[in-house]
Amino acid sequence: MVAKSGAKAAGASPGSDLDPLTGVDNRQGFLKRLEARLQSEAVPRCALLLIGIDDFRAFNDMHGHAEGDLILQRVARRLRDASPRDAAIGRIGSDEFGVLLPSIADPTLVRHVGAAILSMLSSPHESAGRRHHVLASIGACVIPAAGEQGSDVLAAASLALARAKHDGGRTIRFFKPQMRSDVTTRLSLVQALHEAYAQRQFELLYQPQVDLRDGRVHGAEALMRWRHPTRGLLPPAAFIDALAGSSIASDVGMWLLQTACAQARAWSLAFPQPPRVAINLFAAQLSESRLLTEVRHVLRALELAPDCLEIEITETIALQQGDEVADQLQALRRDGVTLTCDDFGTGYASLSFLKSFPVDRLKIDQSFIRNVTEDPVDAAIVRSVISVGASLHIGVVAEGVETTEQRDFLLANGCHEAQGYLYGRPMPAERLTEMLRQQSGR
Repeated sequence: MVAKSGAKAAGASPGSDLDPLTGVDNRQGFLKRLEARLQSEAVPRCALLLIGIDDFRAFNDMHGHAEGDLILQRVARRLRDASPRDAAIGRIGSDEFGVLLPSIADPTLVRHVGAAILSMLSSPHESAGRRHHVLASIGACVIPAAGEQGSDVLAAASLALARAKHDGGRTIRFFKPQMRSDVTTRLSLVQALHEAYAQRQFELLYQPQVDLRDGRVHGAEALMRWRHPTRGLLPPAAFIDALAGSSIASDVGMWLLQTACAQARAWSLAFPQPPRVAINLFAAQLSESRLLTEVRHVLRALELAPDCLEIEITETIALQQGDEVADQLQALRRDGVTLTCDDFGTGYASLSFLKSFPVDRLKIDQSFIRNVTEDPVDAAIVRSVISVGASLHIGVVAEGVETTEQRDFLLANGCHEAQGYLYGRPMPAERLTEMLRQQSGR
């Protein structure tokens, strides 16, 4: 049964064990409850949920600590409302809460409670006339499988929470012993990425975007590669998730912006109709209030026209940000920078996203293009996206086009721009420059 619960639900803690901001147990008080439950019987059967607010530090930076404190208080209240009556709730860290389920050990029931919590937390928070979307992730562990000591159980839940965030957030993941070795591997990768950035091992390749009607290159997407000293040239799948979650994400993102814009400037000087260069931003860049200033500074410093730059952002990442980030991106759009919704249709709320977050182009994810000529469902989805774009006067580009059959399908249904192996794999800037020379007759 779900009912209101808080620190008093399992017996009041002394004042020193309460979090003064939210009124639930603080870390010390919560650990006492957890230890008491673990020692209450020879083989305790219970569960722990660790809830982490996604991008909360960025929220504080953007909106101030007073606004952040208000969100924390509301999160604590919603946790009480969504948790079983006998649950114990505690604030474990600045943006993390624990929920001890003392009488539930069935993973199915634990998942049910976690889903209820995520649903309640996802409702928008209204404050001072602004609407904030506060998304969260949950790491869960069932006891005794996660350990016998409170610190071990909390560490296990923390690993599960990290996996939930790694998998995109707004979800629940259960602890598995393999996670302990996975985190060691990930830490080693992050350290290697720090060294790679310091030693300038990252490179940009460019994949052409073409007009399907005449095959001419109109744009190029800048794609990162890592030239590893022993493993060779590594694709993004080998490192991009770890990089995005690391402390150097913003710095690498700025390098990417500067490098791509410098190349766009070179093409604008060499060709009368240069390709627009598209970049993908890290979530860490979007979480910073200086995004608008930095992009404008780079464009001015390079004397690059804003319409030579395209910023791609997924709807999922955009929805995790506050109104200030949306305002900054829309300001860049008014400057002339093209704003594209990447991987459209794979996020949580595609159509409502377009209403609240205007863009210039939609990018159809390659997962829908791959079997578009064989799968009626994929074909219907692609037609629908093209129709939405036409109705809203938004450009549509398809990614992952590899066959002439896919090209013909897109053309027949009104999509006139695409990228994919049919037109060129990601390539060094010099090779794309040669393509542009041949295209322009130079």
